[in-house]
Amino acid sequence: MGRSLLCLAPMVNLTHPAFRELVAFLGGCDLYFTEMVNVRILKSFSLEKDPYLKPGFRDRPLWVQLVGRDPRDFRDVALKLKNLDYIEGLNLNLGCLKGSFQRFKWGAHLLKEPQLVSEILKALSYSEKPLSVKMRIPSPKIDPLLYGLFDVFEKNRISFVIIHARTPEDGFKRPARWSLLKDIAEFASFNIIANGDIFSPKDALTVLSFKGINGVMIGRAALIRPWIFRDIQSFIKTKIIPFPPELPKLVNLMAQFLKELLPKSWWCARFDAFLFWFFQNFDNALFYIKKAKKLRLFEDKVKFALEVVSKEKLRPYPIKPFLPF
Repeated sequence: MGRSLLCLAPMVNLTHPAFRELVAFLGGCDLYFTEMVNVRILKSFSLEKDPYLKPGFRDRPLWVQLVGRDPRDFRDVALKLKNLDYIEGLNLNLGCLKGSFQRFKWGAHLLKEPQLVSEILKALSYSEKPLSVKMRIPSPKIDPLLYGLFDVFEKNRISFVIIHARTPEDGFKRPARWSLLKDIAEFASFNIIANGDIFSPKDALTVLSFKGINGVMIGRAALIRPWIFRDIQSFIKTKIIPFPPELPKLVNLMAQFLKELLPKSWWCARFDAFLFWFFQNFDNALFYIKKAKKLRLFEDKVKFALEVVSKEKLRPYPIKPFLPF
């Protein structure tokens, strides 16, 4: 894989093309991922009309993250995506915890079924694109189930595995298990990208120092601070964190990219979702979030966000979220 990779995590309703474009404009990262896409829906949906698969202008290389259970659905989607040139690779979700996903036995539930995971990966190979997996750890120790999954990944020639170092039962209630991640990375025979609780350039450098870790994926911290990848790159090279970008310009760019890349009916909800995280740069986040959500017009939300950033000061790193995911 070469040098360590910095990756933007796939997050529902959050890492849409407008946000990926913002991250790219502010310095960018090495790998971008779409929001999670349901294969049952995608197999019968027009790719040209699907806003979830729409690329930005600069968000490359771009991987699509897929979720589901039936290998036949994954095969159908793989064949549909085969000739979609701007999609570099396909990523299988083995980490989502949402109630509906557990009810349908998708996402993290598949950690218990290595044989089915193997069948799904074989189905995805019809795309002739590189494959990867994003997973949680099955248990708080290295156990036969983890070995079984890793054997499946190796046999299916996975390009890399993204490991969120928590179990499904952990949710976000406890810190990521970095010590276990360190042990796992040392015996893995494929590239490992670390995910979970990387809230600062120093955190990223610490995790990248673990033997066998080939990169880091950042989710919540990138939502709060979309330029964190630029800061990590600078810190790795010079141990210096640059000055933050101009925040009014950042807000205006987000509004611009929403208008350019997403349906108008999405603008307000996606901007509210962006502000929920971005306002966590400031101590009065909850007050600002509630006030912005009450505004009905998109233009009024943007105007209010500009007022906030013109008077507030950023919290220092590490930028651990203080509002629930």
